[in-house]
Amino acid sequence: MIKYAGMTDQGRLRERNEDSLGLFPEQNLFMVADGMGGRPAGDVASRLVVEVLPLLIHQRIPNPESLNKSEVILKIQSSLVDLSNRILHESSRKSEFEGMGTTLVMALLTQQYYFIAHMGDSRAYLFRDQVLQQVTNDHNLFIHLLANGDVSQDQSKTHPGTNQLLQYIGMDGTPEPTVICIPRMPNDYLLLCSDGLTNMLSYQQINRLLAEKLPAGGTELTQTQMEQCTAALVAQANQAGGKDNISLILIS
Repeated sequence: MIKYAGMTDQGRLRERNEDSLGLFPEQNLFMVADGMGGRPAGDVASRLVVEVLPLLIHQRIPNPESLNKSEVILKIQSSLVDLSNRILHESSRKSEFEGMGTTLVMALLTQQYYFIAHMGDSRAYLFRDQVLQQVTNDHNLFIHLLANGDVSQDQSKTHPGTNQLLQYIGMDGTPEPTVICIPRMPNDYLLLCSDGLTNMLSYQQINRLLAEKLPAGGTELTQTQMEQCTAALVAQANQAGGKDNISLILIS
C-alpha cells in the first residue's frame, strides 16, 4: 500500500502561490507543478497540469502493469508533449495567458518501478537506506554548460544560467521531457519538490531531516510521520528565507 503526504506553501516573500500539487493515489500518480516566476498566469499553467495530465495518463496508460518499461516511458513522454502543446495553445488564446508556463515533476508507481518524468527544475529525490539521491537533472542552461565542461559545479550558486530553463510545460519549440525508470525497493521514500525547497535547503539539510523524521528499514511508517516530515521540510525552508513557493510530495 502506498503512503503519501503533500504540502504546498506560499513562502515568506511571494504575493501568491503559483505551485500546484497533484495527488492521485487511485492512479498511483503524483506530481508537483511550479508556475514559472516572471511569466504571466503561472498559477493557471500549474493548475492546468494537475487537471489535464491525470486524464492523459489514464487514456494512454490505463493499466501500466500490463506494459513493458519502454512502452510506459514512451506513453508518458507523449502525454507530456501533448500537455505542453495544449498549454502553449491555451496561452495563445487569451492575452493575459500569453507566455504562461510551468515546471513539472511527476511519478507513476507500479509494483516494481518508479516512472519519474520532469521538465524544468522541479526535482525528484530517492531516499534509500538513509541516503538521499537526486534522480533528476534540472533542465536549465547551467546544467547544459556543466555537461559540456564549460562551467564548474562551484559556479552553481551564482551563474545566471541556473534561472534559464531549456525545457518546461508550455514552451515554444519541441518539448523533450525526461522520463526515467527506477526499480522500487522496500523502505524507499520518493520526494518530489519545487525549487522553493531546494533553493532554500541544501542536499545535506534535506538528507539530515529525512533521516531524523523517517524510520529506518523494518520499522512501520505512520501517516502522521509522513505529514510531520513534509511540514518540517516546509518550515525549515521558510526559516531559511522562504523566498519562493514551497511544494513537495513524500511517497513511500
